[in-house]
Amino acid sequence: MGLPRHLGSGGPGSGHGPFGDKAFKAALVGCVVLVVTGLLMVLVGGDTPRSVGASFLALGVLGLLTASAGLLAERLLRRRPPPPPDVRSGNGRGPYSRDSLPAKRGTRDRS
Repeated sequence: MGLPRHLGSGGPGSGHGPFGDKAFKAALVGCVVLVVTGLLMVLVGGDTPRSVGASFLALGVLGLLTASAGLLAERLLRRRPPPPPDVRSGNGRGPYSRDSLPAKRGTRDRS
C-alpha cells in the first residue's frame, strides 16, 4: 500500500492549481474586493458593520498572502505552467494512444 495519488490539474493548460489560471485570477480579484469593502466598512460603518468589515479585511489579506506565497514558491522552485495547447506538440497520450489501448498478448513493441 502506498501514498494516494496527487490530483492532476483541472485542464491541460492550467498552471495555478486544479482550477486553472482563470479561477486563480478571479480569486485574486475577489480578495481585493474583500479588502476594499472591508476597509470601507471599518472606516464608515457603525459597530456591527465595523466588525464585519474587519473580518472581510482579514479574509482578503489572508487570501492575498496565500496566493503570493504560492506564486513565490513556484518561482523559487522554478515551476512553470505548461504552454498553451496551440504551442505544445502532441506527446502520444491522446484518447487513442498506445498507453490507453489494451495490450495484445504475444506481440512486442518494435519501435
